[in-house]
Amino acid sequence: MSTYNIYVPTEKGKMKIDCSQILYIESSLQFTRITFVNNENLELLLTMSETEHLLFNQGFFRFNNKYLVNLKYVEVVFPSDASKVVLENGKEIFVNHNKKEELFESLRQVYDLQELA
Repeated sequence: MSTYNIYVPTEKGKMKIDCSQILYIESSLQFTRITFVNNENLELLLTMSETEHLLFNQGFFRFNNKYLVNLKYVEVVFPSDASKVVLENGKEIFVNHNKKEELFESLRQVYDLQELA
C-alpha cells in the first residue's frame, strides 16, 4: 500500500504527515489535534472539516462531531448496537446512531483494501 502524505499548517509552520501513522483526530472549540499511533499529538491550524477533506478516501471515518478515526486501527466494534469502537491504544469512541450502517460499510472497504495490499 502506498504512503499518502498531507501537509498541514501548525503553529510551527507546515508539516508533512504520513496518514498511515494517524490514529485519530479530535476536535473541540479550541483545537483540532492529531493523535499518532506512537501516542504523540500535534495541534493543527485547520478545522475538523478541512482535515476531513484532506483525508477523504484514505480510510478515515467521522464518528461524530468530535472524532475522525483511521479505521485500520479499530480493534473492537460492539456489534449488538455499534454504539462504540475501541482503538488499538484502548481509546473508546462513540458512534452517532445514524452513522452505524455507514461505519460498517466503511470498515468493510478498509479491510478489503488491506487484504489486497
